[in-house]
Amino acid sequence: MTSGSISKWNVSVGDTFIAGDSLAVIETDKATMDFEAQDDGVVAKILVEEGGGEVECGLPIMVTVEEEEEVPAFANFVPDDAAGAPTAPAVAESAPAPATPAAAPATPAADLPYHIVVGMPALSPTMEAGTISKWNVAEGESFVAGDSLAVIETDKATMDFEAQDDGVVGKIIVEAGAGEVTVGVPIMVTVEEEEDVAAFKDFVAGSAPDTSATEASVAPVEEVKAPEPVVAAAAPVAAAAPAAPTPVAAEPAVAAAAPTPVQGAVSLGGSSWGQLAAESSPLARALASKQKEYIEKYGSTGHVPIV
Repeated sequence: MTSGSISKWNVSVGDTFIAGDSLAVIETDKATMDFEAQDDGVVAKILVEEGGGEVECGLPIMVTVEEEEEVPAFANFVPDDAAGAPTAPAVAESAPAPATPAAAPATPAADLPYHIVVGMPALSPTMEAGTISKWNVAEGESFVAGDSLAVIETDKATMDFEAQDDGVVGKIIVEAGAGEVTVGVPIMVTVEEEEDVAAFKDFVAGSAPDTSATEASVAPVEEVKAPEPVVAAAAPVAAAAPAAPTPVAAEPAVAAAAPTPVQGAVSLGGSSWGQLAAESSPLARALASKQKEYIEKYGSTGHVPIV
């Protein structure tokens, strides 16, 4: 998924909502899905009206605040560049010392079939880690957009981790009940074709970030060979708001214990909300440039960098 259209808003400016409420109905070229709140809040401003056409993943669509009395402050709020991509923070405010890398994959990444290494998603703006209580798919099983891949528990809620595109489970890296996993650490590998699954039988993902790589960043998802947006939620929100209020989907970049991108792979930013996936392409570089411009004007919003 690279874009979607808002067919219906289920909330209005000033409405309060709780985790699990459907904020909007999002349509893509493949499916129609509910955009669910991952935390409690109040709608301060709706930036994209329903029926307003296609909106690229990562563009601001709404602003939320914590208290109802803060809503009037956003009556005239307008993002400086509605056509630009959301900002991404500079990688790691205080980068931790890299952990000892895990054993490298038996097969070089460049020789493996096209695949995506999926990291633990950030299912709420404040989520830093989660526990996989149950896998709803097994290795070799195919899934479609909207299917629940796993049930993830945090200290605040239990939520489904839904697929945002079709695919096949190539490898489950973290078993159910294995304890807390930091956001961004690899938990599974997906492939496009069922016959590609066997190639990942002995696949091992790295465990430490490589911040010096020119085409990689600390992020939940790694992509190999062909660029393709992945693990993006229907329409993440990242509007730079004044003072304390925070735009929806401003997800923190968690540097600790993040995975080491597979050599030759492209590490992507993403979550179940649909962070804009980074790609090794002219488009990715253009979007990265827009991100940097946005950061210089408004500062960090919590997204990881595209490139």
